Amino acid sequence: MSKLANESEEKINAIGIVDNIFNKAIEEGASDIHIEPLKNGMIIRYRIDGLLKEVFEGDKNLYSFIMARVKILAQLDTTGMPHPQEGNIKIKHQENDVDLRISVFPTSLGEATVIRILESDRFFGDFYELGFTKEQVEVLDGIIKKPNGLVLVTGPTGSGKSTTLLTILNKLNTPERSLVTLEDPVERKIEKIRQTAIDPEIGLSFASGLKYLLRQDPDIIMVGEIRDRETAKIAVRAAVTGHLVLSTIHTNNAAGAIVRLINMGIEPFLLASSLKFISAQRLARMNCPTCKNEYIPSDKLKNILKAPKNTKFYHSVGCDKCSQRGVRGRKGMHEILAISKGIQELILTRPSGAQINDLAIEEGMLNLRQAALQKVYDGTISIEEALRLTE
Repeated sequence: MSKLANESEEKINAIGIVDNIFNKAIEEGASDIHIEPLKNGMIIRYRIDGLLKEVFEGDKNLYSFIMARVKILAQLDTTGMPHPQEGNIKIKHQENDVDLRISVFPTSLGEATVIRILESDRFFGDFYELGFTKEQVEVLDGIIKKPNGLVLVTGPTGSGKSTTLLTILNKLNTPERSLVTLEDPVERKIEKIRQTAIDPEIGLSFASGLKYLLRQDPDIIMVGEIRDRETAKIAVRAAVTGHLVLSTIHTNNAAGAIVRLINMGIEPFLLASSLKFISAQRLARMNCPTCKNEYIPSDKLKNILKAPKNTKFYHSVGCDKCSQRGVRGRKGMHEILAISKGIQELILTRPSGAQINDLAIEEGMLNLRQAALQKVYDGTISIEEALRLTE
């Protein structure tokens, strides 16, 4: 941890200090920057690989100068009483465009600021880089070649859902197709795709925006999230009438997405004919390759996993490369449910999540626990990480 500047230098160096905060966060691969007031000072933390890391500390004067600079860059109010505010900053980092999404919120000690780092020009990899297995990639490749249908990605906040959808979109982005999106907000821009951010203040919600987009002659539509009954109904109708629709929904597993849509009022016969594929996913913290060691876990853990005999297990103990955290980078793990004839017939009966899950596993689906164990057995993640994400 380091002091950023002493008080006599703070006003003079405020611009450089804030630039340094931004640039260092990008270089370290942070997803978020937290600027937090304390009783007698402030701290700055970066979220790296899902974990917060304290990187700077300073006094109250420095906090005031940093907050003022961030607000000016984001074109936020700097004069009134503290109140929730949101804004954006666009910067250049090593010739790449980086968008910073700013959220300011008042607390009892001052205004707390969280800055989400969105790399506009970030390279889109392939499905293997997202953590899909060879068998899963073959299924997904087959599904997205279809001209119509509903493709869903589900999982908690921060599980990489948007990255998965945008990677699919990028693969489908050819001159013969018209691709449009509705997002909240537009996080990463892709050339030749019409991307729109929803704005409830002007009446542009996911549902209303989707209605308008259907008049824009799209082949492929991405809806950032299915949050309500109206959006769900329009998305399903679009999928039935010749469009490929990609979206996210918040459920714990793939089967839960089907139950959720039926509970939203989607008729089972429409859902059965429109839904093609669901991926439930989590982001797992990978073992640091530099300090990864083989070890013998407790019998209790091995019994929970029901691991095959002679399985080797690995964890990372921490080193300079991973800042002593024992993890470096994250990899997705996926439970994919391709809608078979059997699943279609089951949907018509308004099934429970457990019924769908049982049939899908019987047909060969790897559930999230099994997907996590694959990454334990190949040394990518630790047992503890697998259990943390799939309890």
